[in-house]
Amino acid sequence: MSRTSLREIVHLVASLLVLTIAFTYPNLIPQALLAAAFGVGTGFLLHELAHKFTAQRYGYAADYEASPMGLMMALGLSLATNGGFVFAAPGAVMIRGKRVYYNPLEDRYRDSHQATKELAYISASGAVVNLVLAILFLIATFFVAPRSFASMVLIRSAFINVFLGVFNMIPFGPLDGAKVWQYNRSLWLMVMIPSILLFILFIA
Repeated sequence: MSRTSLREIVHLVASLLVLTIAFTYPNLIPQALLAAAFGVGTGFLLHELAHKFTAQRYGYAADYEASPMGLMMALGLSLATNGGFVFAAPGAVMIRGKRVYYNPLEDRYRDSHQATKELAYISASGAVVNLVLAILFLIATFFVAPRSFASMVLIRSAFINVFLGVFNMIPFGPLDGAKVWQYNRSLWLMVMIPSILLFILFIA
């Protein structure tokens, strides 16, 4: 059964607040903060929960932990670039391996290939959630008044989700994309290509 500890909730809330400010700076007005908070609240929280629940589905123990360095980089780079770039990795879901026992009668060992596959799907799940949310938010804009506050919130939230998805799928270092790329580049492309196309749509 999945449980979320008070410590994990505090880490999630701290990361949410930092990312909301980072995505809003330097336009720290209430409307912009609310729009960013909705985008981060859906994009960041559901991204991390996708990792957590997918990991638990595979039998791992998983909890979100904020990183002091990640929090400082998220806020610091946004301030340094005047809101031009957000380091969107204030923490991560820490996955602790499931216990697999050696049975001398069955000669059963842990399947390292299966473990790599599971970690790849766990890593991809967050970006997939961001991609789906971004598409849903863009579709929803057709059902609200143009240039309304609701339209601004939906468009901003779609962008934040696209940004989170693309950033986390970069195949480098500890980011999700590195694990997916290592396991299956076709899977990585299936997630990354539509995410990049949507990102280009926003910045074009």
